[in-house]
Amino acid sequence: MAHIKRLHFQHFRNAEQLRCELGTGLNLFIGDNAAGKTSVLEALWFLATGRSFRNAQIGQLIQHSHPQTTLFIELHSQRQPLNPLRIGVQRQAQHNLMRLNGENVRAHSEIAQHLPLQLLTPESHRLLEEGPNARRQFMDWGCFYQFADFIQLWRQQKRLLKQRNQALKQRLPAQQIQLWDAPLVESAIQIDQMRRHYLEGLTPLLQDYCQTLMPELSESVVCHYRAGWPKGNDDLLGLFKDNLGRDLALGHTQYGAHRADIRFRFGGQEAMQKLSRGQQKLFVCALLLAQAKLHQNLTEEPAIMLIDDLPAELDATHRHTLLKLLAELNIQHIVTSTALNLIPLIHPSSIKAWKIEQGVLQALNLEKSTSPEI
Repeated sequence: MAHIKRLHFQHFRNAEQLRCELGTGLNLFIGDNAAGKTSVLEALWFLATGRSFRNAQIGQLIQHSHPQTTLFIELHSQRQPLNPLRIGVQRQAQHNLMRLNGENVRAHSEIAQHLPLQLLTPESHRLLEEGPNARRQFMDWGCFYQFADFIQLWRQQKRLLKQRNQALKQRLPAQQIQLWDAPLVESAIQIDQMRRHYLEGLTPLLQDYCQTLMPELSESVVCHYRAGWPKGNDDLLGLFKDNLGRDLALGHTQYGAHRADIRFRFGGQEAMQKLSRGQQKLFVCALLLAQAKLHQNLTEEPAIMLIDDLPAELDATHRHTLLKLLAELNIQHIVTSTALNLIPLIHPSSIKAWKIEQGVLQALNLEKSTSPEI
């Protein structure tokens, strides 16, 4: 299985040095608020994406009074068990240096290709209640790993859309604006087909995990995909032409793959209206589990799950269920909590745990620990 074997972070947030060897299953980081436990997950997320899930100010990731932070992991894969992958990122105020096995790479997508991370945080339920951007990112995560040419199409679509929008804002002549229409439509249709295909594979798995986590629900979830243009209209190029005046007035392109969305419904009712706040959190867990399962089915490699402050997400019964499902998937999961006794220790001998305080790690011995009652 793919898993992070070693990590070494230097001058990240409040940590001078963080070093440890992770296990292939459950890895726990225990600490008080602001002790630095979330920073472990944040550093891994930054390695794979170039972004923080906590703060848009990337410069704040570097420890105060230091010019740079250095992040390194050793990744093991069942495809190449004798050849671990060494991944490193050095971040300065305005510059990233990224390396795979000592060779420089230009984009974080080259790292993400080998490091399929999923993230569950106390804010993850916002995927349901906020705008469609987060739901597009959820779809595109799966498409990125399923379709080799997805990232190229996605970048092309983003570049073409930017150029068309600039032309609209500058109020250039119609002929100049429409130069971008055909290639933008071509990439949008291909991305749309990939997203549809991905959701077709995801939906039955999502239904299964919803039933496991929320057996009290009598209706199955249905994923309603919205392409980013009116349903039943296959002439996107014609829509661009017919709506040019409106696009000019707005200063941006109304229709396209950049406007896609998914809505989740139970018995015809939107998930946001149907589910309680606790069920919404369980539903996001089901989404990530389904995505992890599909990823494993398609690539024959497991994803790696990052879970920040698990007790804030779920009650004791559902914490136990989630960790049991992750163990059944046989994927590495890295979890933070404010207290060890809040985490079900299903198989203590196979768990690795650390206490973190002011950015310093101390390994914990779990041999005498027992799982809390549920």
